[in-house]
Amino acid sequence: MSTPTADDPTAPQTSLGAFSSPGAGPTPWEETEGALRRIQKFQLCTVRPDGRPHVTPLLAIWALGAMWFTTGDNEQKAKNLSANPHCVLTAGTGTLTGTDYLVEGTANLVTDQATRETVAAAFEQAYGWQLTREDGTWYQLGDAVRTGNVQLYRVRPEKGFAFTTGSASSQTRYRWS
Repeated sequence: MSTPTADDPTAPQTSLGAFSSPGAGPTPWEETEGALRRIQKFQLCTVRPDGRPHVTPLLAIWALGAMWFTTGDNEQKAKNLSANPHCVLTAGTGTLTGTDYLVEGTANLVTDQATRETVAAAFEQAYGWQLTREDGTWYQLGDAVRTGNVQLYRVRPEKGFAFTTGSASSQTRYRWS
């Protein structure tokens, strides 16, 4: 098990899960963090007030030690999060081999203008022309984040996983204190 270091006190504790192949090692947090920064589409799982799950694909980013996403205030995920802020963001390879990622945490609505500015810039950097050019699918999303025309959520990570399958499989668990 690795623990946060003086270089990065926010890094999670890392351990190898029981469902790993003999001799497999844990996926280093730095590798998972890099993947979370590169992945462009995630699935968000929230819980409806009646207990049923709700899953939807969305844009999300890893920045400032957390996952971030946006939604409209009348969308189902926003309604779900107002009743129960616990959620999971997942991203996978879509194939039988490779690494799939999960980040579990608590989503909080962010209204602080300085944070909204910083995160809007991070979204624009992560998604590039898709957010900044008129022909981009999510054109002006950065501006909508800045002005508050969309809800911005920060998911503070509590637990995460990297599931790697292939010739050797590993289940890496990350825990934040």
